[in-house]
Amino acid sequence: MRTSLLIHLYGNTEGLVSWAIFNDSGQLVESAKHVPLNTVPHQPSQTSIVLIAGTEITLTQADIPTKQWNRITQAVPYALEEQLAEEVENLYFALGKREPSSGNIAVAVIARSKMESYLQSLSSVGITPTSIIPDILAVPKPAEGWGLLYLDEIVLVRTGLQTGFAIETDCLNIALPKALAESEEIPPQQIMILSDSKSTPILSELTALGIPLTEQTSEPDILASFAQEIVKNPPLNLLQGLYLPQNKVVNLLRPWRLTASLLILWGGLHLAKQWIEYQQLNQQRQHLNTQIEKRYRKTFPEARKIVNPRVQMEQKLKALRTQQNSTPNDKPFLFILNQISPLLIRTPGLSLKRIDYRQGHFDIQLTVANLPALEHLKQRLSHLKLTVEIQSATSRGKSVESRLRISSEK
Repeated sequence: MRTSLLIHLYGNTEGLVSWAIFNDSGQLVESAKHVPLNTVPHQPSQTSIVLIAGTEITLTQADIPTKQWNRITQAVPYALEEQLAEEVENLYFALGKREPSSGNIAVAVIARSKMESYLQSLSSVGITPTSIIPDILAVPKPAEGWGLLYLDEIVLVRTGLQTGFAIETDCLNIALPKALAESEEIPPQQIMILSDSKSTPILSELTALGIPLTEQTSEPDILASFAQEIVKNPPLNLLQGLYLPQNKVVNLLRPWRLTASLLILWGGLHLAKQWIEYQQLNQQRQHLNTQIEKRYRKTFPEARKIVNPRVQMEQKLKALRTQQNSTPNDKPFLFILNQISPLLIRTPGLSLKRIDYRQGHFDIQLTVANLPALEHLKQRLSHLKLTVEIQSATSRGKSVESRLRISSEK
């Protein structure tokens, strides 16, 4: 079962506190009163809620028309400047929700030195608070009324979900009528009164207000009432802005932020480089495919549909090789051509006019210097085990035009 820790700092010089551990429904599991702060049990993973004395804080409201939160935080101190005795630079302002009736922003004001003193005291005993709440806002109240809590010599008066004040008991009969007169909201329909075991409320002074009074018996430990109210209506939390609790992991990683940023930047540049190289290679691939397609169309002009020119070229060449090797006695076209080409080139005065290949034989039309040269060429071709037939030989001045048919021996 998950539990939370509640600590009540009284603000007294003795430094004594009260604490309680409660569950999600607000029921106390364990508690102690008026003990040193360093005796409070706590766990690092446990939610720690701290109540501070209402006499150290002022709960008020500010009329800020803008809805931009940054501008609200900047404007609040100067909107309340005339209501405060101290300089705004020495004060800390925590903002609550906007009041539905008036539209004003709820504000809690406390001296910065006091706020830092509380945090320092808690930190010295290893407690990191999840929230710091004015104890006024933990006082239970009826839906359409106010709540009064007599706490030793102090009375905590809660007038709304985010409003209230703390005052000495002797001054209550003066402060309460004044608060009723200055209240901009509908007067309370009733006032609910609670007290701790050491205080006795002076009901006769409150009866003169003409407002129905309801006296409620508080729990044996007043912290139980606080815990139930906090669970029911989470109050305004003073830990905001600079005082917002920081995640320990975030604090641990903060020194590495620059390194992480540089690493992310390097990774981004590397990815950008890879993307540029990919685009360049893709363009080269497209260019090569275009060249292959042109070569394919030039080599096989009868082709109509070209899907993958490289693969189709390989298939065509494979088909030609298979066709050339289909007749065992026929020598391949390229084999015969490779045999006769060197002889044709080395024959003096030979000029090649035309060469055709059909049905396993070459028909060559050429010009040589004389008949002996033609006969010598025929003999040399015959030595390559080729069948050579001179189909025609015509003398033209100083040269001889001839047609040869060359085929492989059967």
